[in-house]
Amino acid sequence: MDEENKIHEDIQSLKTTPDGIVLDPQPSDNPNDPLNWAPSRKALTLSIWTAACFISQVTVVTNMQGSYLQAPLYHKTATEISLSISLALIGLIVGAIIIVPLSRRYGACFCLFWSAIGLLLTSVWSALMTSSADYVPFLLSRLVAGLCAGVPLILGSEVVLQMFFLHQRGKSLHILHIPFLLGVALGPTIGGYINSQVSWTISFWYTLPLNGVLAAVILTFLEDTVLDMEGSQTQASVWQRRWKTYARGKALSRGASWTECSFILLDILLVGFSPVSVIIGLFLMIDFGFATMAIVLSVVFLEMPRDEGGYAMSKTAEASFTLIQTIGVLLAEVYGHFISDRLPLFLLRQRSKSTPSPAWHPEDRLHCLWLPVIILPIGLGLFGASLQYHLHWAVLAFGYLFISFGAMSIFPVAMTYLCECFPGQISEVAAAMGFWRLVLGLLTTVFITQWRESVGPGWVFGTAALLTIPAFGGVIGLMGFGKWVRGFSLGRKARE
Repeated sequence: MDEENKIHEDIQSLKTTPDGIVLDPQPSDNPNDPLNWAPSRKALTLSIWTAACFISQVTVVTNMQGSYLQAPLYHKTATEISLSISLALIGLIVGAIIIVPLSRRYGACFCLFWSAIGLLLTSVWSALMTSSADYVPFLLSRLVAGLCAGVPLILGSEVVLQMFFLHQRGKSLHILHIPFLLGVALGPTIGGYINSQVSWTISFWYTLPLNGVLAAVILTFLEDTVLDMEGSQTQASVWQRRWKTYARGKALSRGASWTECSFILLDILLVGFSPVSVIIGLFLMIDFGFATMAIVLSVVFLEMPRDEGGYAMSKTAEASFTLIQTIGVLLAEVYGHFISDRLPLFLLRQRSKSTPSPAWHPEDRLHCLWLPVIILPIGLGLFGASLQYHLHWAVLAFGYLFISFGAMSIFPVAMTYLCECFPGQISEVAAAMGFWRLVLGLLTTVFITQWRESVGPGWVFGTAALLTIPAFGGVIGLMGFGKWVRGFSLGRKARE
């Protein structure tokens, strides 16, 4: 009886929301704990990281539709110019891995600020590559831009989990991821409109003020979300904290040593190839990879002459068409806002009817994937059929919209699930998933032309649509046996 009373007292002592939801994790009594920050301070911090996600992607993909304009200048084919996009993707993958140990040594805010400065400088570098001998330097500028552009999403995911409670994370991570994906969608559109009217270099110059203002906002308003147990940060003046955080990289009371940084790289490898990560990674690789393939190929078919199976659109019309991707991303944001936390909490309440005080299951979040994984293959099928039979551009647009909505809705849900599987290694998870998410989209540039010429676009995208079905089969397995699979997780913190 005494034991039951003790358990009851422990439950009563837990901190809850006004609605009675038990806070997980339980915040400390320290007012400087990011979990205890005022909602306005949390909103400001999230807004800055969100803006950084958007601006970084707009900057790195701004010239995606400019390949045909640069080809005569460098005496290269449009395909050779499009290598700049492939190198940017490589930069995103490698940069995501490198930045995790650097953030543990110098702090997340330090890395974010200097990545914004790096993007600003690479835009200047790219815009100045106007000589016929500047082909290789131009490609290198886009590689460096990719290295800088992955920082906001990788480190921002960890920031979200440091500020928000379990029942708020789904929506908060969706808020972070969707502007990142919106930048991927809107950057080429803005660049396309610019390229249709003025020099392609302007599509780089216009990103300078975006990154400049972002760097100023970071420097002025952004605070680290790592709890300062010693209080040294809060006792210092504002300018001392800024100097310590952004100039010296000393925001953390004890930054990681270079030896510890090497172990962090090992953790990224172990987390990325844990069984649960492999299942989700293969799912993302296939679904997001084929969606990326459709988005990249759409530029080719929209500009291709009609007698070659294309739609012969002007640069302006092509840019307007790619706005459909932006609409798909916005619909994904609406879907995630209303579903990402509500559906898992609903499933938890349903279990509470039969089980007193039921445990939280991260796998409940995976049920948010049902609608996107149905919409995505339909979109791929419509897209392929439109190209194969040269259907009206409106049919192609519907397929494009479904692809955008499906792919953009899948990524935040999958990331939220994995972040809860590895709560102590959020940045490692984000870096590993960056590899899984982008690797197929990168590889398709190698074989897609030969594949399309061999079987036609209908079979290419029809096959892609069919492959998304078995890819989701592994996720369905996690819905039923996820707790067991998580027991085999690798990594030092995962085993503790």
